[in-house]
Amino acid sequence: MKLQYLKSSILEIPENYNFHLTASAYNFSWFFNGKKLKIPLKYEEDNISIAIVEQIEDKKLKVDYYSTSRDVNIQELEDRLIYYLGINEDLSEFYNLCKNDPLLKEVPIGLHMRSCDPWTAFLIAISQQNASFRQGWYMLYRLYKYYGKQVLVGNEIVILLPKPEDLIRHGEKVLKDCGYGYRSSIVIEVAKKIIESKDQDTRRLLKGIKGIGPYTYGLSCVIAYRMYELPVIDRWVKGLYESIGIKDVDKYLKSAFGKWQGLVTWFLTIVLDAEPLSKAIERVKRNEIKPKMTGLTPLTIWKIW
Repeated sequence: MKLQYLKSSILEIPENYNFHLTASAYNFSWFFNGKKLKIPLKYEEDNISIAIVEQIEDKKLKVDYYSTSRDVNIQELEDRLIYYLGINEDLSEFYNLCKNDPLLKEVPIGLHMRSCDPWTAFLIAISQQNASFRQGWYMLYRLYKYYGKQVLVGNEIVILLPKPEDLIRHGEKVLKDCGYGYRSSIVIEVAKKIIESKDQDTRRLLKGIKGIGPYTYGLSCVIAYRMYELPVIDRWVKGLYESIGIKDVDKYLKSAFGKWQGLVTWFLTIVLDAEPLSKAIERVKRNEIKPKMTGLTPLTIWKIW
């Protein structure tokens, strides 16, 4: 399927916004090539809209909009793009709080978390449930590559995740083939709930589903809805803070970061390259709390996969 070019526009970005870092983080090669970011904005059956974003000046982005239809609301797409990229988000308070945190004091200023639609956010979160960074993102990579939908944007292929109805049609086996294991039945259950209720707001749908605990729910909501007030704490985060003498990690993060605590885990994986816990603790002991960006890391996935 080939998308039609619609129009181009220019977006201004604020002083403390780093487009390259924001586009690099947790991204695949068909979405980012080191210069241009291709970001899905709408995917409803065959109604697909994608933007190609490129920095052209110090504080300006050029955006090209593509869609399967010319009958689209460009302003709606631009608003969604700004939201997904976090362009109007003021993280100055969060950065200041990081300066007082022993693990996040050297967080890259200007890096923002990209948001996305709730279904994609859920699949990212469930892929990280009881899995290492490498395991989780390789599951997601295989799901894109083997069962995703390919569309042509300009002269480049973009791969979109299978939609809920696609995975129900394929069944749990395809998820297990991609490495999801026990998570496969959880994914299918969420897909069914979305289709039955016709409700894309997964905040309500995820509650009460067996196998979805506070971590998966919180991470889904932080990514899709920017609900940074929700804690996203797993064994990796607890282990890191406990290694520096903080015993009640939940209480510490709530006290130290307040309404921003949901961002802590995401930024921790950036500064410590999502290393396995034992290696991450060794890095903390050596005070190596800046992203190395060598090998497979959250900021280099696009270079490798």
